[in-house]
Amino acid sequence: IAEPLIASGLAKTMDVEARVQEVAALCKLSVEHLSRYPHAFSGGQRQRIGIARALVASPKFVVADESVSALDVSIQAEILNLLKDLQDQLDLAILFIAHDLSVVAYIADRVAVLYLGQIVELASTKELFSAPRHPYTAALLAAIPETDPDIETRPVTLEGEIPSHGNVPAGCRFHTRCVYAVDRCRSEEPEYREISPDHWVRCHLTEELSDELRR
Repeated sequence: IAEPLIASGLAKTMDVEARVQEVAALCKLSVEHLSRYPHAFSGGQRQRIGIARALVASPKFVVADESVSALDVSIQAEILNLLKDLQDQLDLAILFIAHDLSVVAYIADRVAVLYLGQIVELASTKELFSAPRHPYTAALLAAIPETDPDIETRPVTLEGEIPSHGNVPAGCRFHTRCVYAVDRCRSEEPEYREISPDHWVRCHLTEELSDELRR
């Protein structure tokens, strides 16, 4: 946990052991266990150690890249709740990167959807999940299993395969997989525009597909 302090030179100006114990306690780690070898910790404990390492130098911005993807569901919930608590306690900004949209819905205030390295939609979590305005966003949301058997769902079809990041398509990057694509999509890259307050979309057909894409 102390390694970031040593690497950044901050260890020279503080009591390293005291800071490590402080951050360990914040991350709900037992101070008595900090001298253990890595193999002696559970997956959840290792993830808490990773979070403690990220926080020990007192950052204001943290990138959490797939931080719960390898954990059991029960442990995922513990880590997500810990991140939310730490965000409130330390006034942290967290960029949370994930493929599991149920996790994203739980932890995020705002969501950016990326396709081939480009943001195609950005909105508040509530608005994006209830009223997606980009076909790719709608397809991702439609793929989430519905737990209520009485609710009828309509799958959204994605054509073909994901193109190479090194050879992205001309025009809209999503047009090769989009069932709504027209000639304009194949030749002209769509602008990234604000369609309502704080809701941004990159699509030529946003207005035409407004009702079609709602879940």
